[in-house]
Amino acid sequence: MSDETDRPAEETLDPGDWASMRALGHRMLDDALNHLETLRDRPVWRHAPPGVKALFQGPPPSGPQPPAEVYREYVENVLPYQIGNAHPRFWGWVAGTGTVMGTYAEMLAAATDAVSGAFSFFANNYVELQVLDWCKSLLGYPPEASGLLTSGCSASNLIALAVARHARAGFDVRKEGMRGGDRRMTLYASDEAHSSVDKAIELLGFGRDALRRVPVNERMEIDVAALRARVRADRDAGLNPVCVVGVAGTTNAGAIDDLDALADLCAEEGLWFHVDGAFGAWAAIAPSSRHLVAGMARADSLAFDLHKWMWLAYPIGCVLVRDAETHRRAFSLTPTYLAHGEGDRGLTAVDVPWLSDYGFEGSTRSRRG
Repeated sequence: MSDETDRPAEETLDPGDWASMRALGHRMLDDALNHLETLRDRPVWRHAPPGVKALFQGPPPSGPQPPAEVYREYVENVLPYQIGNAHPRFWGWVAGTGTVMGTYAEMLAAATDAVSGAFSFFANNYVELQVLDWCKSLLGYPPEASGLLTSGCSASNLIALAVARHARAGFDVRKEGMRGGDRRMTLYASDEAHSSVDKAIELLGFGRDALRRVPVNERMEIDVAALRARVRADRDAGLNPVCVVGVAGTTNAGAIDDLDALADLCAEEGLWFHVDGAFGAWAAIAPSSRHLVAGMARADSLAFDLHKWMWLAYPIGCVLVRDAETHRRAFSLTPTYLAHGEGDRGLTAVDVPWLSDYGFEGSTRSRRG
């Protein structure tokens, strides 16, 4: 019998030297905190010069590189050339800065390779569901509403409009596809609505022409009378109006549509009411400003970001849907390898809803930041 020492070394991704890796980690954390603490002493941003850009061309390395050397390259050639949104004098865009505690949260999530979406009996899911409950409470949504943390409002708008399509198509879109109906569906938003609405409509198969861009008034808000006329004209022409997208904070001007009026119109016309509140939704938590978003809580779905006025690190957004079952039916698909179990044993046991049933992604990381 061969001696135990004759066996080949076990393959592992663990560091070869834990002590030196620990020292490097402490150095990285200190450098990161120094960077944040001294932001005010540096320019808001600097473009990467040609010499730096040239360093990121060429073939991949033929073998492993020392971690300390990789970190040195980062400090010299990546860290100094950032967009600058963390700087206190970064003005002009609605971009958040991130926070020190957010940095720590990202590190903790990465250290556990935290998985979200599938599996329910794990603390990461409880954290995410609690954050969703807090968002519902702060923004006036009912506790029984559903929600999902996303990478930002582009993903949130896509999810919300997919639910709107499922709810208002009048046929089983998931089974029959977009050719299943006998009337073309139409959607409505102002000329100032974000381009992520256009992208979502294209991706969902409506076609760009299905989006009716409605003029704005002198306050850059959607013209509600023009909207009503367009909806009725489309219906008279044999089309199927399904959704109105209101905006709480346009990117160009920060304008907020008359959301109460839009909610009334959607109720009268039987339309899904979605609000893109990428940054403006959070006016709801400021007593002096919440009147600006009156009517937002009446929306069937609401998209907003936490990496803008809530200052979390990119990327993190959220979507809330008033009718949780309609939301689930628009996305839920359970293959045998992810069959939801019963009781409290095993990875697939069900304790809280599987978040993967409420969006298009199966693999998502825990968004604890």
